Amino acid sequence: MKKIQLALLGVMIVLSGCSTMTPARYSVSVDNDMILKTYQGKTLNLSTLEAPASYDASCRLMGPIKASDGVTIPEFVRKAFNDEFKLAGVYGDGNAVLTGRMDKIAFSSSAGLTSGWWDLSMTLKSNNGQSLAVENKYEFKSGFDAITACNQTAQALGPAVQDLIKKAISDPRFKTLMN
Repeated sequence: MKKIQLALLGVMIVLSGCSTMTPARYSVSVDNDMILKTYQGKTLNLSTLEAPASYDASCRLMGPIKASDGVTIPEFVRKAFNDEFKLAGVYGDGNAVLTGRMDKIAFSSSAGLTSGWWDLSMTLKSNNGQSLAVENKYEFKSGFDAITACNQTAQALGPAVQDLIKKAISDPRFKTLMN
């Protein structure tokens, strides 16, 4: 009986180390919508967003944190920008076509033992030659145990991206990307 219990424990440990943590789909922000509505009459879209040189998706011994719908985190961010543009009525190919690069994607699920953070930075470039670099560090409560902490870290990606977008679109230099 003891051998069976040990075998089951071993299987549970192996399986728990293979989980993929996935956040919910991105949901648009009312604050971002209000800011973007000030650009009515202009159109823009984020056509491409490159990945950073490195990104460690591993969360403790639980497994990787990946974006929802099987996309990469840069693709998740690109889609989030375009969803915000669509809701505000400024999405299109007319004025500004933006490209970009995620300069940094990093997270911690164990800062201060039960806190965590996402550190996201990016550079946006407009087809008019202007560019804008922004960085945002989003802090949240993660949890003590690995399962809770990694799930909380995955779920914090959406709000972290909302804050990154807000930082970009509320920057006074964002206007220069559309002129």
